[in-house]
Amino acid sequence: MLHGMLRGQGRERMCRITAVRVTLPGDPAISEYADISVADTDNFPDGDYEVAVAGRTIRLKREDGFYLSRA
Repeated sequence: MLHGMLRGQGRERMCRITAVRVTLPGDPAISEYADISVADTDNFPDGDYEVAVAGRTIRLKREDGFYLSRA
């Protein structure tokens, strides 16, 4: 469980995030977050968002109430 800042559609709020941290092969090894789930108690509208968490900014799209990663 992580805490992050969710921003988009003229809104901003702290949120809770669950994610799996994976290590990518290479030298040096790099870690990233996968399978991200955002707990949004305010029920923000569908649209483009970003979440800042653990020094990273991850682009998301909310669609039908679910946040989807935008690579």
